[in-house]
Amino acid sequence: MADNWDRFPSNIGETLGLIERNSFSFNYSRFEVWQGGACTYSGNSNGQIIAKVNNEDLNVTIDDLMINNHIKKQFSFGEISTNNDRIMWSKDIFNSSDKVERNNPDISSLFYIQGVLSKVTFTIHDPNTLVEFYS
Repeated sequence: MADNWDRFPSNIGETLGLIERNSFSFNYSRFEVWQGGACTYSGNSNGQIIAKVNNEDLNVTIDDLMINNHIKKQFSFGEISTNNDRIMWSKDIFNSSDKVERNNPDISSLFYIQGVLSKVTFTIHDPNTLVEFYS
């Protein structure tokens, strides 16, 4: 499946130039929560991720009772990058502040297939968790 993802130039933290910041809505049908290399929780859902750009920040809302014990309902990112098969939104990509908050994502990766957003992931450092959403 990974070979099907659209490709992007490597531009971490916009060090090679500005990256267009776009709002999006993502309707997902399935999610998985990963900890320690194993899927610890998964399910089907008719959920939606709403992400709106406001003053260069991406403000994200995931209001889904099935997943909100694992990830905050609302959070934001201020940095954007592109790297190989993903567009990444982050809070501190160069880890200059070492600040983390429980269940609050630090990085989000957006995966596209032929220009269509197909998978959204959130990396959380407290606790060390990956939450994946699939269309």
